[in-house]
Amino acid sequence: MSRSGVGPEQHRQGSEADATATPFQAREHQHIRYNPLQDEWVLVSAHRMKRPWQGQVEPSLLKTVPRHDPKNPLCPGATRANGEVNPHYDSTFLFDNDFPALQPDAPNPGPSDHPLFQAEAARGVCKVLCFHPWSDVTLPLMSVPEIRAVVDMWASVTEELGAQYPWVQIFENKGAMMGCSNPHPHCQVWASSFLPNIAQREEQCQRAYQSQHGEPLLMEYGRQELLRKERLVLTSEHWLVLVPFWAVWPFQTLLLPRRHVRRLPELTPAERDGAPMGSEAEANWDHWQLHAHYYPPLLRSSTVRKFMVGYEMLAQAQRDLTPEQMSSSCTGLSRVLVAVATALVSAASSCPQAWGPPGVQYGQSGRSMTLCCPGVTAGAPVSWSRDGETRLLQGPDSGLGHELVLALADSTDEGTYICRTLDGALGGMVTLQLGYPPARPIVSCRAADYENFSCTWSPSQVSGLPTRYLTSYRKKTVPGADGQRVSPSTGPWPCPQDPPGATRCVVHGAEFWSQYRINVTEVNPLGASTRLLDVSLQSILRPDPPQGLRVESVPGYPRRLRASWMYPASWPRQPHFLLKFRLQYRPVQHPAWSMVEPAGLEEVITDAVAGLPHAVRVSARDFLDAGTWSAWSPEAWGTPSTGPGLCPYPAWIILLRSCLPSGPLPKEIPAGGKPYTQPKEKPQMDSPAPPRPSLLPDPRPLDHRDPLEQMAVLASLGIFSCLGLAAGALALGLWLRLKPDGKDGHQKPGFLAPMIPVDKLPGETKKSVC
Repeated sequence: MSRSGVGPEQHRQGSEADATATPFQAREHQHIRYNPLQDEWVLVSAHRMKRPWQGQVEPSLLKTVPRHDPKNPLCPGATRANGEVNPHYDSTFLFDNDFPALQPDAPNPGPSDHPLFQAEAARGVCKVLCFHPWSDVTLPLMSVPEIRAVVDMWASVTEELGAQYPWVQIFENKGAMMGCSNPHPHCQVWASSFLPNIAQREEQCQRAYQSQHGEPLLMEYGRQELLRKERLVLTSEHWLVLVPFWAVWPFQTLLLPRRHVRRLPELTPAERDGAPMGSEAEANWDHWQLHAHYYPPLLRSSTVRKFMVGYEMLAQAQRDLTPEQMSSSCTGLSRVLVAVATALVSAASSCPQAWGPPGVQYGQSGRSMTLCCPGVTAGAPVSWSRDGETRLLQGPDSGLGHELVLALADSTDEGTYICRTLDGALGGMVTLQLGYPPARPIVSCRAADYENFSCTWSPSQVSGLPTRYLTSYRKKTVPGADGQRVSPSTGPWPCPQDPPGATRCVVHGAEFWSQYRINVTEVNPLGASTRLLDVSLQSILRPDPPQGLRVESVPGYPRRLRASWMYPASWPRQPHFLLKFRLQYRPVQHPAWSMVEPAGLEEVITDAVAGLPHAVRVSARDFLDAGTWSAWSPEAWGTPSTGPGLCPYPAWIILLRSCLPSGPLPKEIPAGGKPYTQPKEKPQMDSPAPPRPSLLPDPRPLDHRDPLEQMAVLASLGIFSCLGLAAGALALGLWLRLKPDGKDGHQKPGFLAPMIPVDKLPGETKKSVC
């Protein structure tokens, strides 16, 4: 019971009655608002702005910042805390954070012994991205191309780290009020092996809303804000900047595209807004909408800061000003958002103008297409017709303003469209061209020496639209034996296309034992697709083919050819390793190659076919077997020596040849039944070079043996066989002649006895028998 004698229940009922009698005004009465993006409530107490401020006042910002401070660790050429020296960069510069909150090699804490004491492994990578080489500029002061370079780098690093980690967070802490004392324009990129709390809540809430209502949460929210026009800061044809209905920070803003965009399509196909990636990239993320948060920590002015303490830390978020009151006060912040949105407009616009000649718009076959009348202001009512047709496709009362929507456009919708204003004046002409978004290009890399490598690419599918390629590379982190990083990731650097616009880029000054990641992004008006390729020089090393291959005959040797060559001009011999070679040769009319591995820069072929021209080619490889063999050199031809005055065969073969009947040697009959004849060379009076022989394949199996040598071998075998038989018969006769008789010991006359004179035996007269 209170002093007045009124109980708690009576006091509550009286308060509710007074509240019912008083009309609600958001800028006068406290209330709570629901945040559907994070499933939480925020307390709004707008009347508190009436109290006088006696709290902390922040000092004024430094009026002048030096453009380059050699002691600033973020400036080009400066030395950082770990002793590394920054390159003299002239655009963006990305490097590993010298004091990272996440490291890729953290140990696992192991299983927990109680549900109240749980711990899991947390691994990741932290990087720093400098926006500009000057310290006295910020994003709103940079040009659109400079901002676009920053957005390109955001996309590139998100794509690279998103392939390894499920979450990539890009954020900027700007100014000393946010704990950032370095004025150099930069942001941070943290990639983690886990999904952070806020990201989990946003993903779950958007998925639940999509499942219940059938459309993305932020798409419906953007449409409602356009209808209510209460919290809009900036609207353009393609972007919305607004103070969210549930905003916690007084100057909090949200950047939204006006159509469903999950990623930054002009840059890479990764979820560039930080949506889940990595192992979850194949899931359905249609519920996720591209968005960016801006949280200025101000309360009333640039020197009065909003502190999240007390009730905010122990209960729930609370703000003093309503979002509706602050939406008209964000003109300064809107300049930053406009600059970023301008850099992104060509990526997400429904009427892209940054491609091809003026007046051409592009769309995807099978998708709805929106054409924009180029000569009128946005939203102005126009009528549309096809060029050469009088029938109206869409009248000015359609409610679509200056746009024409083509549902499920196909090839029949391609052509020129004309838009006219209400008074019939020509508003403009638009040519529609349909195609397909880019697919990941096919990329391959090769190193012709130990210091340089090149990468080539080709589209994996034809888009039918103008296409360009963005190429860059970076040096990868190499883990050491002790689990620590022995060299930081550096880059990325542009991979210059040689020549510009070609499908080839060259990296100069590479390190042989390092690993590199190549980024080739195919971009067309409908989006972009990136191929990341990890390479190391020792695996892609492939020398150029040897040069200067010559094939010469060896006088006096009809079966020999001498081949010689030189190192490729792209391979300096010192101080690099040497090359080893392999040589292939064959008669030009035979498909089968013979191969040898020479020891130097020349080789003598000893089993060539006499009288036939031979093709020879050579390839090279690193002497220690790094990489692969080079391509084969262009073929060189040579014919073994058969000129007059030479003695191509040994003397015994010549004698045997003279014993044979006069005339040419009999021709060998191949399996086809027709005699094989060597091609006849017709001498040319004007040129000493012989004509090239026929390249028609020879059905006869490859036979390196000379016909005369074959006959000599057969004759030799016959002679040796006769001599062997005679020697065997003589030995047999002697053995029979000298064999003792088994009974009387007398020897029987052998079959040679009549030919041998025998003395008269005892008691007989001497006689001779013939």
